[in-house]
Amino acid sequence: MKSNEDELSPVENPYSRLNYRRMVAWPKRLEREAPLLKEVLSLSSHPSVLDLGCGTGEHARYFADQGCEVVGIDRSIAVIEEAIRETPGDNPGFFSGDIRHLDTILNGEESFGAAFCLGNTLVHLTTEEDVIRTLQGLSRSLRYDGLFLLQVLNYHRIFEQGIRYLPLNFTSQSGHEIVFLRLMELGSNGRVVFCPTTLRFDPSSECPVEVIQSRRVELRGWRHEELKRFLLENGFEIVNLFGDMEKGEFDPDQSSDLIILARRKTTS
Repeated sequence: MKSNEDELSPVENPYSRLNYRRMVAWPKRLEREAPLLKEVLSLSSHPSVLDLGCGTGEHARYFADQGCEVVGIDRSIAVIEEAIRETPGDNPGFFSGDIRHLDTILNGEESFGAAFCLGNTLVHLTTEEDVIRTLQGLSRSLRYDGLFLLQVLNYHRIFEQGIRYLPLNFTSQSGHEIVFLRLMELGSNGRVVFCPTTLRFDPSSECPVEVIQSRRVELRGWRHEELKRFLLENGFEIVNLFGDMEKGEFDPDQSSDLIILARRKTTS
C-alpha cells in the first residue's frame, strides 16, 4: 500500500466547507442500509473491503465493525484527515488519491473481497474514459468473484422528468436551523451542474435566510444502461439492480436511486 506521501494529486473536496457529511443523519442511514450492506459482506469470499469515495469514513468504519479489513480512498485531503481523526486504531486505513488510479494507489498489493462506491460518487467522473479506467482498476483490485456495490442517483428519472433539485435537509447547528439545498442545472450529453448550498434559516430575523456557503460542481449523470454496459465490458457481471438501499425494485421512471450489485467475472 502506498502512503499518503505518494498520493496522486489529491484536491480539496468541493463539499468539505459545506459540512456536507454533517447534513446526513448517519445512524439512521446506516440502520436503513445495514441489511443490504451485510448481505453483500456475507456473500463475499473474503472479509476485506475497498470503499471508493469514502468521505469522512462512516461506511468504512461500519464495515470494520462488521469484522472486515477496510481501505477507504477519497481525493480530498481534508475529509481523509477528518476520517483519520474520527477513527480509533488502524482499521479502516484511509488514503487520499484519485480512484481513476487505483493500480498506483494500491500498488497491486491488495485483493479485496468486496468494494463499495456509495453516495453518488461515480458521477464525479465525467468522461467514459474515466469511468472505464476506474472500473478496470477496480476489477484488478478485486478477487475473482469479488463483489461491487454501486449507488448513484437515478439520472434517467432526473433527466426525463426535468428534476432541478433534491429534497431539502434540515438540521440544527449552534442554535440555528441549517438548510441544505441542492440545485441542478441539466445540460446536454448527461452533463449536470450541481450546486450544493447551505443556508441559515431564522424566521424571526429581518433577513430570515442567509447563504452560508455554496459551490458549483460539474457531474455526469450516467444512466443505468450506460453503467451496466461499462461494467459488462470491463470485467464484471451484473448480479442485481435495485431502486434504493432497501432492495426495492428498480424502476427507471420512478426510483430515486440506482443500486447495482456486480461481481468480478471469474473468467476473461
